[in-house]
Amino acid sequence: MKTNNFVAFATAALVGAVLLVRPALATEGIEPVVRQHLVDNIYEYSYVISTGNGPHDRVGVHRVVQGENGVPRPCNQAIFLVHGDLLNFTNAFLRGGSSPDSMPVFLARRGVDVWGIDLAWTLVPANTTDFTFMKHWGLQRNIQDVEQALSFARLVRTQTGSPGNQLVLLAWSRGGWIGYGLLNQESQMSIQGRNVRAYIPVDTLFEIQNPTIKGTICDLANSTGADLQAGTYAYSTAIDVEFGQLAIGDPNGLSPFFPPPYTNRDASLILGAAAYRLDGPGFFAEFYHYVGGTFPSGDIWAIPDGLVYTHFDRWNSLLASASPFQAVRLIHDTYTISCGATRTPFDNHLHDITVPVFYVGAGGGFGRSGLDTLTLLGSQDVSTHIVSFYPPEQAALDFGHIDLFNAQDAENLVWSPIYQWLSEHPGE
Repeated sequence: MKTNNFVAFATAALVGAVLLVRPALATEGIEPVVRQHLVDNIYEYSYVISTGNGPHDRVGVHRVVQGENGVPRPCNQAIFLVHGDLLNFTNAFLRGGSSPDSMPVFLARRGVDVWGIDLAWTLVPANTTDFTFMKHWGLQRNIQDVEQALSFARLVRTQTGSPGNQLVLLAWSRGGWIGYGLLNQESQMSIQGRNVRAYIPVDTLFEIQNPTIKGTICDLANSTGADLQAGTYAYSTAIDVEFGQLAIGDPNGLSPFFPPPYTNRDASLILGAAAYRLDGPGFFAEFYHYVGGTFPSGDIWAIPDGLVYTHFDRWNSLLASASPFQAVRLIHDTYTISCGATRTPFDNHLHDITVPVFYVGAGGGFGRSGLDTLTLLGSQDVSTHIVSFYPPEQAALDFGHIDLFNAQDAENLVWSPIYQWLSEHPGE
């Protein structure tokens, strides 16, 4: 198995007001809005907006914010979150739904207006069989969808008493490529025409210097390109879902993915804590993994016997909640950039990017590999925060890619530093 594809109540009056401001978002382009109470005075407002003329040209937009008298409380500070592979906004950032223990709720408690997106491919129904419409769903499509969602968020903010100023963009994993590509595009626009005023790339890549990692990514670019040529436009995540479901429902049963005596629990732990065994050295980093694990006698090539930072049940819930499909063109475009063998329109103005940047990484995830792109930016305000408890040669034991938003202590290790940086960059 390759893990590179492992990768919704405001009032009708509010929606009508937004439509008056932004005629391009036609009435039929916004599905009914849902408001969900999360905890205390924190609410989630969820929308689905049209981004084009096709039935699948739509994205989800979420807002997590303090409420007062049934409406969002005005906030000066706003952030917009972009997820990565497999997971939509709810599963990537809200811990699967109404959990009061999540970064959006943590930030909203502190007066931040938190927004986010469900990229279009997460909304494709599970019973879809013809994926021709996804043929051109590459990086540019996703950049434009995020731009439209950002514009929508700014307009709704103005209609609920908040300033319509630019937002901070936080993009995790595959979403980080989208974020860099968007900033590359906005760098050629007037300041007034831009939606993003600062960027937080979270455990992601773009440009790569390490020849081993670059070689592996070039191989992935070639293989995804071959899939596109063969007419494969969507990758199914069914195998990831099955990993999670089996580990939840029959943990001691024999795994259908590994030979006996591997159990479903073993298989899930290998996928999560020892992904480097499946993809080989240099996938995204030498010992890249999703969740930090423990190993018998410290042998990182043995079957992991537990997880350190994220609960095992939480890890499996993430797998089981994966969106049904992901666009191959997007994956191919991102790998093509990082391979560097072909010129692309997505990284030709990195030196023109001047917004403040705060890179957040995981020592056992993309980690320090994500620092390479920072040296190519024109930004003068660049800082980093990598959660790591081990030296690089012991990265297999370190904090993982998924731990960043799901670890029991993520509030102290990840969310608080992000909030601190936001507090130091309040914007206008």
